[in-house]
This record gives sequence, structure tokens and C-alpha cells, in this order.
Amino acid sequence: MVISWDDYFLEMAKTASKRSNCLRAQVGAIIVGDDKTIRATGYNGTPSKVESCAERNFCYRQANNIPSGTCYETCRSIHAEQNAIIQAGLERCKHSTMYIYGHNFVCILCKRFILQAKIENIILKKDDNAPIVRLTAEDLRRELEHTENN
Repeated sequence: MVISWDDYFLEMAKTASKRSNCLRAQVGAIIVGDDKTIRATGYNGTPSKVESCAERNFCYRQANNIPSGTCYETCRSIHAEQNAIIQAGLERCKHSTMYIYGHNFVCILCKRFILQAKIENIILKKDDNAPIVRLTAEDLRRELEHTENN
């Protein structure tokens, strides 16, 4: 049986997540054009030539019980969504879909990146047992409009 495009790209995002050097979360992202071609991939991890939490065997956020979605400045890693957008550049992001494996939500920072990159659709899956979550750029805009701390 042939799998759906969504399942295909989510599996690729899952594979990308396995490159993560973050101790807290392994997230992968794939940017796909409307012609079903992959424009870029990304995973959460430290910037080039910066020692990762995995290499240090220490995560400041874990050690200090910092809740997910808060105090981003305390993290050494770049989010998978941001890495994929950086790799693709604006022209390759326009009118595309982003597939994200490892989360069922988009953080406030990544909402801003995704909107600025003109990505139109976001498809998320937390893990193999979770349902697929579908969002549009308009959904992200509405969420940002209703966020107190944006």
C-alpha cells in the first residue's frame, strides 16, 4: 500500500529528528513545496561548532526544571523549524508546507519564523501514536494576536 504524502513527509521529519543533539526533545522539520519536493530539512540542535548538551551530558533546562515553551534564552539549541527555514531561505519557503515530528504545537518563536518565511501550512505529529495536527498560517496569526506576551 502506498502511504499518503503527509505520512511520507512526517516519516522524513521523524528521521531528521534522530539527528537532534538535544537531551530534552528530538524534533525534525521538513519544508515541502506545493510540487511535493523537499526544500529543506532541520532538527533541533546547537549551532555549528557549539558544544551540545548531549556532548556535555548536561541540560541546563532539565537541571533547573524549566517548563517547555518558556525561557528560550536558556537553551543552547536552535529549533528544528528555525533550522529548516535557515537552510531553505525565504524564496524556497514561500507557499510551502512544514512537516514537524516531535511536537504537537508550534512555540511562539517558531510561529513568528514560519509566518515571516511565508510558509502556508503546518502539519505536526508528536509521536507515532499521536494524531496529526494541521494548522495554517492564518491559524498562527490568530494565535499570535491572542497571545499576551508576544
